[in-house]
Amino acid sequence: MLIHRQDLGVLLLYFLGYSRIRNLLLRFQRRPVTRIAMFHDLLPETLGRFEASLHFLKRGTNVVSLDDYFSGRLSSDKINMVITFDDGFKSWVSHAIPMLKKLNLPATFFVSSGFVGLSKEDEDKFMREKLLLKGARHPSGPAGLNEKDVRRIVEEGFTVGGHTVNHCKLAELRDSRQLRYEIAEDKIRLERMTGRELKHFAYPSGAYQNPEIDIREVLRDSGYRAAVTTVPGFNTAGANPYWLHRELTRASMPGPVFRARVYGNYDAVRFLKQRVRMFF
Repeated sequence: MLIHRQDLGVLLLYFLGYSRIRNLLLRFQRRPVTRIAMFHDLLPETLGRFEASLHFLKRGTNVVSLDDYFSGRLSSDKINMVITFDDGFKSWVSHAIPMLKKLNLPATFFVSSGFVGLSKEDEDKFMREKLLLKGARHPSGPAGLNEKDVRRIVEEGFTVGGHTVNHCKLAELRDSRQLRYEIAEDKIRLERMTGRELKHFAYPSGAYQNPEIDIREVLRDSGYRAAVTTVPGFNTAGANPYWLHRELTRASMPGPVFRARVYGNYDAVRFLKQRVRMFF
């Protein structure tokens, strides 16, 4: 079982009981808390672990949609979980959606519209230049969605969200017109493909702060009502809707690591690292 170095501390706290004690206190407070899981591509060798992770979420948490979160349809007895996917991979329709439907679990799929419907050569170039996770490991066949696949996501009862046209790191853009184009045009294209209004957005690479442009204002002007980052943590009723916490949960994660992250142990590791840097 391959465990990344960064997860050793996560597992240590998990087995010491940190999250069980903390989450017990939250239940006593009757205060609903929500975590958001983030997946990307599903490679063949990860499918078994991914399915096991879904079964764990079904059994051990209260899986809700983003709309449920904002409507307050949440549990105070279990951690509420939102399942999300980023970028626009073919494996979503071939593997993720059938597994989710089998377990009756909702999910949101954030799509970069510029990745949709490309030729194999253009796909490879897009994945290489935009640093899409695991993209180089598709030796044959399409890696990305086409427009029919995007429509199928909503027809199967799931939600599509925006992710910019070209998977841009918004924090690095200095041209406000280009930044607005990436957000607004992506929304227009995806709404045309799905026939549905898009309400939710995911920051590519988690870059949610630009020193010169207020990205939240651009999102609001474009009609988005919420956005998710890649900063791990719990979301509560008072959370800023444009800075929602989200946990990077790879499909390849071993079961104990996935469970430890879902229960919030990486939050404590991250907090301890920040405190150590303050003193050294």
